[in-house]
Amino acid sequence: MTKLVLLSDLYFESNHQLNQRILSLFNSDQPSIGYVPSCSDPGRKYFEHTRRYYNQLGIKSIDYYDLDLEYEGNRFNTIFETDAIHLSGGNTFYFLSLLQKRNAMGLLRSYVNKGGILIGVSAGSILTTPTIEMAGYGKDADENHVGLMDKQALALVDFEFSPHWDGTEEALESLRDYARANSTTIYACKDGSGIIIDGEVVESYGDAHRIN
Repeated sequence: MTKLVLLSDLYFESNHQLNQRILSLFNSDQPSIGYVPSCSDPGRKYFEHTRRYYNQLGIKSIDYYDLDLEYEGNRFNTIFETDAIHLSGGNTFYFLSLLQKRNAMGLLRSYVNKGGILIGVSAGSILTTPTIEMAGYGKDADENHVGLMDKQALALVDFEFSPHWDGTEEALESLRDYARANSTTIYACKDGSGIIIDGEVVESYGDAHRIN
């Protein structure tokens, strides 16, 4: 059964209901999470922020797995023994290029199909969808500085995800244009909000809008 968490950002003053729902996905009393950054985080700045977020939920075992400058194939393969994998925010194009380079796409799909929980934040959430085209759309779009051609993502869901929605109708109208032009469905999420996919059910928490 597919278990996914798609977040716009990691907020400490977040939705309590959302946090509790995330915890309910775990079958273990002492769950483990493998953290994958979108690029190397040598000072562990972003990893530390994420570790503190999970610590406040009562999850203590969070380990760092690098796909970039500190990549070690044998170590990275042990991430699939964790209860959940966390895909960080960052530049979506670069992140996808790393997953492709390390042949991790099929491994992540298999992990989810076998019951592993995949948690995405911003770019990490976009990676669960069929394509990362959304990352290059709009005024705050990621730059494709790696010249990525293959933008196919994990396709664990059949919709697209737009993080950091600013709450304006103008932004929603722009996303409606995109949805119509591409015959797709989009979930737009404000920071502090998110959606959870548990099997066939899509649950919205906070300000998360479904756009057709």
